[in-house]
Amino acid sequence: MPEWLGGDPLNGIVITVAFFISLIIGRYISIWRTHIPGKIMAGLDPRIKLLVSFFIIITLTFMKHWYFPILISALCIIISLKFGLTGSYFKKLIFPLVMGIFILAVQSLTYGETKIDSGIIPVYAEGLDYGFLIFSRVLASASVLILLVMTTSQNDVLDSMRWFRAPQTIIDILSFMIRYIRTFSKEGKQMKLAFESRCGSNTGFRSRAHNAASISAVLILRASSKSDGLYRAMVSRGWKPGQEYPVGIASLDKGDIILGVALVAGAIGLAAIDSFA
Repeated sequence: MPEWLGGDPLNGIVITVAFFISLIIGRYISIWRTHIPGKIMAGLDPRIKLLVSFFIIITLTFMKHWYFPILISALCIIISLKFGLTGSYFKKLIFPLVMGIFILAVQSLTYGETKIDSGIIPVYAEGLDYGFLIFSRVLASASVLILLVMTTSQNDVLDSMRWFRAPQTIIDILSFMIRYIRTFSKEGKQMKLAFESRCGSNTGFRSRAHNAASISAVLILRASSKSDGLYRAMVSRGWKPGQEYPVGIASLDKGDIILGVALVAGAIGLAAIDSFA
């Protein structure tokens, strides 16, 4: 992902959004909701939430001014405050926030021609502006996605994707990714505790880095072995790549349709205002 930092911004944003979608969904979404949202969020159809989130993230990639993504991030914070999800919301926002700050720092130090002497490290004005724009886009996209995964179950997300006729291969990959990122995260913690309980050194930066590298290598080997065995087991039970499944979801309510159209129109309108601002 870092190779695009000085290249085409649109490709970089798309890669960043895809990365955060994979990471945040895989790590935080649950089979059933772990939070009880407000009546509006709980009553809103998962298909509408998925569609609106998709359009908001897409429009964010085309915004040219940082204050509109920051406005969306602020609205997400207000929603999390209103529904009592603040603690979990900010906890999940830490990694995207750190990544956004990293991108901002790299851009401000490497991109542009007009130097700003800060007294410690010189930065570039163009890089600072562009880096903060990328930071605001990443923060807003992650905020929208976090609200989605905190108020929608994994099954609802996958069923909604099937209802929208998303390619079955993508749904299968997403389903496996969600399951195995969580599984290997837990297994990695267990291996770390087992290593330390057997007198493994966990003091000092070098020891911790060595432990992390060793555990990661073992996890990669186990993942390769388990994925091959799982694939063979599924094929032997009649599964085929891209196999279609029946979608038994009720039709959309008129109120949800109207609300969804209004929210999508609002996202598109905000992008239009940004383009003419």
